[in-house]
Amino acid sequence: MLQAKDGGRFRQMHVQHVFTQVLAGVLLMLCALEVLAMRRIDPGEDPRLAPDEGLVVLSVDTSAPVNTVHIGRVGGGTETVLNYLDVGRNPHLFVARAGEYEWSQMKLTTSRMYSRFKIGKPEFRFTVVPGKIVYPGDLVLRPESLTSAYIQIHNRSLPIMDWLEEKHASLYRKHPFEYTGYYPDPFPAYYRTAIGGKARPVAELNAGREPPKPGALPIPADVMWKPSRIAAVALNPTGSLLAETVREEKGHWAIDLIDLRAGTAQRLATTWKLPDTLMWKDGRTLIAATGGWHGDHTVYVVGLLKNGDKFPIRTLPIGGAGRVVDLLPGESGTILYEGYDSAGNLVVHRVLLEGEKSIRGFQVAKSRDRLNRGAAGDRAWFADGHGNLRAALIVRDDSTVLVHGNNGTFRDVLKSDDDVDFNPIGLSFDGNTIYGLTDEDRGQRDLVALDPSTRQISRTVFTKAGIDIVSAVFDDRREPVAARYYEGGRLVTEYFDDANGQVEAWIRTAFPGETVTVLDRSTRNEQLILWVDGASHPPQLYHLDTLTKKAALLDDTAPWLTGKTFAPTHVIQAKGSDGLSIEAFLTLPEATGKRPLVVFPHGGPVGVSDRLNFNRDVQFLASQGYAVLQVNFRGSDGYGKAFREAGYRNHGRMIEDDIDAALRTALASYPLDESRMCTLGASYGGYSALISAIRWPGRFRCAVSLSGVSDRALFFTASDNVRSIKNRPRLERLLGNPRTDLAEMQAVSPLYRTHELTLPVMLVHGRDDVRVDFEHTRRLVRMLNLENRTPVVLAIPGMGHGLEDPTVTDIVWTGIAGFLQQHLGTSPVAAQVP
Repeated sequence: MLQAKDGGRFRQMHVQHVFTQVLAGVLLMLCALEVLAMRRIDPGEDPRLAPDEGLVVLSVDTSAPVNTVHIGRVGGGTETVLNYLDVGRNPHLFVARAGEYEWSQMKLTTSRMYSRFKIGKPEFRFTVVPGKIVYPGDLVLRPESLTSAYIQIHNRSLPIMDWLEEKHASLYRKHPFEYTGYYPDPFPAYYRTAIGGKARPVAELNAGREPPKPGALPIPADVMWKPSRIAAVALNPTGSLLAETVREEKGHWAIDLIDLRAGTAQRLATTWKLPDTLMWKDGRTLIAATGGWHGDHTVYVVGLLKNGDKFPIRTLPIGGAGRVVDLLPGESGTILYEGYDSAGNLVVHRVLLEGEKSIRGFQVAKSRDRLNRGAAGDRAWFADGHGNLRAALIVRDDSTVLVHGNNGTFRDVLKSDDDVDFNPIGLSFDGNTIYGLTDEDRGQRDLVALDPSTRQISRTVFTKAGIDIVSAVFDDRREPVAARYYEGGRLVTEYFDDANGQVEAWIRTAFPGETVTVLDRSTRNEQLILWVDGASHPPQLYHLDTLTKKAALLDDTAPWLTGKTFAPTHVIQAKGSDGLSIEAFLTLPEATGKRPLVVFPHGGPVGVSDRLNFNRDVQFLASQGYAVLQVNFRGSDGYGKAFREAGYRNHGRMIEDDIDAALRTALASYPLDESRMCTLGASYGGYSALISAIRWPGRFRCAVSLSGVSDRALFFTASDNVRSIKNRPRLERLLGNPRTDLAEMQAVSPLYRTHELTLPVMLVHGRDDVRVDFEHTRRLVRMLNLENRTPVVLAIPGMGHGLEDPTVTDIVWTGIAGFLQQHLGTSPVAAQVP
């Protein structure tokens, strides 16, 4: 008994000993994890940092609730998890051991989706530094679907510094603060020095003045920017029927069918969705597509005989969203159509358009019957003239790849991250040639033919010295028959054959001084649909019968502007400071005496141009009596490769010198009031407006920047343009490298020269701009307020880089009108516009 008791006691003691050892081990392991893991700091807490520890601000800006975000060491496990983040910015401060970390993954759940996104790429890495507060940028999340989202790092140092001052003032004042990323950001140190010990409320430092209300406007902004009425057109092969997508009231769209021979029209459909693509399978079968790249398609079969003045119409929706790969003109009643199966795989089928059962049968594409094989990750397919799949766009390793082949065997031709300039625009009838545009080893962008089997240019189809080709015209055999380019600001279509060339010459004669584009044509080229516009002429749609040489007006894109007089535009030739020829356009309203002037640089700046099409921005300004100067400075598209590359790394310097040269030429040649000038621009144009006001003090009475860059280096840490490491070399070649050229960039950044920006400034910016982050305007407003020169500010919630919403456009341009009236006054020309 005693032994039994002793034995039981021994076993009990042994179990307790083992338990104690295990518990000690677990505690030791937990302690180790505590040392390694990040530790969140509560507001007001003042932790003592170990020699190898630093502080890091982790901030997530999301448009959807987030369940978890994981942050880990590079090559290691998870260090911390951010849980249950609300919509908006969610900053948190952590203590962490020095070293390299990364944003690794996130999960989000909404009422409509559960998604998990792996991150863990070099672009999302950051370094914690001992004794400092580091900030790796906001992790910006904008979910787009179950499987895709915009996920990018955007540097918003200023609101993070404000947050630290509010929530962690002691730590913020005790430790240096810096942005940690591949490119440097000098602003935090610059700002902390500038603000010094000045205690001013953040709301006061973020404040902006409202734009003044304008007087009566000859053409109100909501009228000028009322969305265009015509969205798409398509002429049937015989040239007898025209389909047209038109905008109706209250957000509706309609498809109208116009009988060109009888001069009558009938409505095919009314819908909430925009039918943005119209195509004729044959003379009686129309296909309308809505919803973009892979959208919904509806087939309208037009009867042969009219019932009264209308054709009978049979409507057959194609089941399932997708895209028409090819109309298969050689096969009656059949098209090639691609869509996604239930597992999310892209499949290409032949779809019969001759029966309701067969056409609805594509509701869920069946992978077992698919024609597309041999190209994993495919996103879009292209067929030759026989209906064989010969090329595809696929996604591989975050790159888009163009592949080419036949019978399920494909090889790479081009990758999106290749340093090769080739833009494919067409596939030949036999499928063995890819037509495209390139300036590789050339003096300008040419139309060329590429042999996909060798990846080499086989021939130059069309070239024009010093002029960039912008597109080509193809015939029914899928061969290029003309090249298009801009000359003197107007689009030119140069045909390779005499017959079409004569028709084009007649068109230019019939519409002198206008830009005319052939939108569609009948199979025999006897009937043409023309898009006609000019600098002082809103676009109109014409029908041209080439047999009778008669052109008839079909429709106005902006009938509410019909009858109004718009200002003419003059072409100006100037010489840059280095002798480079510069083309510019001056829109000069009719008036007596000298006109006030708005200098209006375009965005880009490289690869973008102003042209002599109808420009609502320009004519809105001209309607108020302001002359408007647009300059195609170095870097602009259309003038050849050397001209385009002359804009590289010339932001704030030679580009603005070109604008200055054109301005001086205009002032010397036209009745302009040099004492009443303002400068206005969007994107790069906004930057140009600000830096020009600094470079030429006293020249302008005011400056307006829309979505403009204020900090050259910030663009590298807060833009979708630097979303990929692969894109960095190209941007550095275009803009410079903040790692080596930082001082030079600061010297031409308005943000660091606000003491010279003494004229009235108006800033317009969307808070959701991912191209030029709102941080550019936020910082500039802060620095101007520190100098007690509060700018006029319109910060638009939900707006991206451009003005797309009509209501926002009305608010912005009405505000600009009031701002210009305040500083330039009004002109009597305003009363002349009916």
